[in-house]
Amino acid sequence: MPAFKWHPAASQQSRHAVKQTIATVAVPVPLRRTFDFKIPPDQALRGPQPCVGARVQVPFGARELIGVIIQLKDHSEYPEHKLKSLIKTLDPEPVFDPLLWSVLQWISRYYIAPIGEVLDTALPQVLRKGNPLAPPVVRSWRLTEHGRSCPIEELERAPLQLAIVKRFMHREVLSPIDFKQGSSGWRQALASLVNKGWIEEQSSVPELKEVADSDPSQVSLNEQQRIVVQKLQPLLRADRFSTSLLHGVTGSGKTEVYFAAMRQVIKHGRQVLMLVPEIGLTPQLLQRVKTQLGCPMVTMHSGLNPGERHLAWWHARQGSAKVVIGTRSAVFAPLQNLGLIVIDEEHDGSFKQQDGVRYQARDVAIYRAKQHDIPIVLGSATPSLESYANARSGRYQYLTLTARATSTDMPEVELLDLNRLPSIDGLSPTMTEAIEATLNDGKQVMLFLNRRGYAPVLYCADCGTTVKCHRCDSHLTLHRSIARMRCHHCGFEGNTNKQCASCNSERLVEVGEGTQRVEEALAQRFPAARLLRIDRDSTRRKGELARLLEQASAGDADILLGTQLLTKGHDFPAVALVGILNADQGLYSTDFRASEVLFQQLVQVSGRAGRRDQVGRVLIQTSFPDDPFFSWVIKHDFNGFAQHLLKQRQACNYPPFGYFALMRADSTHQSRALQFLRHARAAMPCRDDVQIMDPIPAPMERRAGRHRAQLLFSASNRSALHATLVSGLEQLANDALATKLAGSVRWNLDIDPIDHY
Repeated sequence: MPAFKWHPAASQQSRHAVKQTIATVAVPVPLRRTFDFKIPPDQALRGPQPCVGARVQVPFGARELIGVIIQLKDHSEYPEHKLKSLIKTLDPEPVFDPLLWSVLQWISRYYIAPIGEVLDTALPQVLRKGNPLAPPVVRSWRLTEHGRSCPIEELERAPLQLAIVKRFMHREVLSPIDFKQGSSGWRQALASLVNKGWIEEQSSVPELKEVADSDPSQVSLNEQQRIVVQKLQPLLRADRFSTSLLHGVTGSGKTEVYFAAMRQVIKHGRQVLMLVPEIGLTPQLLQRVKTQLGCPMVTMHSGLNPGERHLAWWHARQGSAKVVIGTRSAVFAPLQNLGLIVIDEEHDGSFKQQDGVRYQARDVAIYRAKQHDIPIVLGSATPSLESYANARSGRYQYLTLTARATSTDMPEVELLDLNRLPSIDGLSPTMTEAIEATLNDGKQVMLFLNRRGYAPVLYCADCGTTVKCHRCDSHLTLHRSIARMRCHHCGFEGNTNKQCASCNSERLVEVGEGTQRVEEALAQRFPAARLLRIDRDSTRRKGELARLLEQASAGDADILLGTQLLTKGHDFPAVALVGILNADQGLYSTDFRASEVLFQQLVQVSGRAGRRDQVGRVLIQTSFPDDPFFSWVIKHDFNGFAQHLLKQRQACNYPPFGYFALMRADSTHQSRALQFLRHARAAMPCRDDVQIMDPIPAPMERRAGRHRAQLLFSASNRSALHATLVSGLEQLANDALATKLAGSVRWNLDIDPIDHY
């Protein structure tokens, strides 16, 4: 694969010297190579003159694909008569600026991913389909000088025209959406006003609205926040790369620190990229950005439709958006005047892409900051062990906020032993009493249960059979409200069983609790309480999550019940009690990261309690209260827990001290995936500094009707691991048996995996 660096005009200059007739194109296919195409003669060329970095439409087998030119040359190593010609060139200029291009090339190298898929991932869906770079223009109208000076009485015989002109007394510019609810004759009335010279029509890409900036003096920082901002200021002024980890307890005001840094960067005319883990975080955050920064901004996340996403991408590229806030894929935003990157909740697993190009957005953002020579700030109350180790070793600047911004003490944590307390519908008597007392005090209650549905298992009391998914090695979850059984792994859905499929018994028992079962129990026990359930089932409709979170923040609910959607840094000022109904999921998992993730979840959700003028209370139901794990949770002692885990990881040479890669394979044939991975293992070169485990079935071997297996690579040296993988994949690509097996096997390679399932 050719590597290159270019300036937007470079390809044009070189083409004047030698006539370049071949374009090397990266196309979005899972092949680690590029393809040469002939450039048609000028008179036959459709579209602009080809240039490096521009999109082109090319024939590929029976399809036509949109690819990106990565090189122009005057000859090909393949016979020219066998090369197909470009169908059409789409852009007069490169789609990616040189710095972003270097980041995308690094992603391809580091994650050993096809460059065509990497480039495709970085483009909005609209551009992947071959549409123009610029979004569609929108018509708008404004009064002319003639319209302002003419007596309005001249329009008395045309009431609709008169009504339109009167609208301009309140709005300088009107667009079609302003007439959506009006008379059907508005188009004809507007045309008449244009003909009379009263108004003029304009066509342009929708502009971002300016927001009046608030007085920065109104945003007061406490002593710890001021110290952190002072330490960041030299880095913001230096115009050089740096990475800072802001480790602040829940409620310590990390966002105020972000804003102080962002304000300084924006003041000097630079752009800011802020990544957040969930789209549900953005509504509260956006409102705070508007009121505190008051600058044009856009959001990028999966909740936008393709047109909205394209418009946000365009405003970022043009520089009109001073702040871009988005989830994982916003790391590819085309910001040419980037001055600062902020990653909130940097530990969150959602920053890792789990299909396609399996990049880690946090690590990509760090590399991007390095390319732009700018600072990046990572923030979390429970940092990832990778970031924490880098900060403690001095590679990152380590900044701390050890107290809550409101000076309120951290919540008191108490364990409820489920071995001694009965639990009905997931609620122990102590938990129920605490809920009742909190409601009587007029405060909010938050209950966390990371399991949706009504009951995770439907069990036959006579023969012991459980209802399982026919496509996965998992049970079907009962959703009683809709009388359906669902698989939360493959999405299969069926009717609720009324009889056991094995013995026809009707004695089916609902085992375990999900959020819907707890919701039903709470409604029965506290009928006067306003109850909100927030999980994937209750937030399926667009905008529903934002609406529920806004309702919860405004105090329009007495009990908040939900899954990990509630742990993502939301600010619920009235929550006085947090109840964690089942803290044991992940406590004794085979995944070495499970305890780290569980600790992060428990600390994050506990931090929702008592964030204003009261000390919160946290009750944790567990069957293992004597486990040392909970001693750190009770004391809010992240440092002690992290150092304990780091010692374990170092002894085992696990990340962050060692490096992992995971090759996954799946097939509809039970043995094919393992057979392919055994062959892949044999293709890998032997090195003393790289360990290659034997292929094994995945912990959940069958999922969505496919049998899965995995092959783990580990090494103390990152470059040794990559050299082994690159060499082995090249050999595998030219291996006839591997090619034959790949016809019935899907496989992928995951560098730095966080999910070993």
